[in-house]
Amino acid sequence: MTKTVPAAEFQENCAALIDAVANNGDEVLVEKDGRVVAKLVATREPGPMHGTILYMGDVVSPVTDPEDWDAMK
Repeated sequence: MTKTVPAAEFQENCAALIDAVANNGDEVLVEKDGRVVAKLVATREPGPMHGTILYMGDVVSPVTDPEDWDAMK
């Protein structure tokens, strides 16, 4: 459920709103001067694949210097 609150109400009830988001998965939109300026959402716990990817470096650039390629001559 998404709840929209004015910034002043968010400031007064910040802890309770954070608890509602954390416990129920609610979302809170904070409005200031009639427009949404912030969105409070719960974070997700890391899944089973968290930490299993190892970044080894640049995977886009050529492995060798283009001057060494026979096709470029």
